[in-house]
Amino acid sequence: MKEKFLKLVSNEIKIIRIENRDSQEELSKKTGIAPSTISKYESGEQEMNLLKIQQMLAPYGVTLPIFFARIIAKTQNGERNSS
Repeated sequence: MKEKFLKLVSNEIKIIRIENRDSQEELSKKTGIAPSTISKYESGEQEMNLLKIQQMLAPYGVTLPIFFARIIAKTQNGERNSS
């Protein structure tokens, strides 16, 4: 269950970054998080806490409630994004 949740979170962050046409390097410049760490977060290789999630979403104006609402909506609709 935990792995599935982490995959959903990681994938949604990547989707938001791509929707905003940013590379991992561009997000790194906006957040101060190393591109290699962003890569590990997006792949699910490294876990994130809420502060890191919020830090990665802030450049896109996405709040934590909106972020988790997106995930819930997708799971309720049966979507399984694997970008």
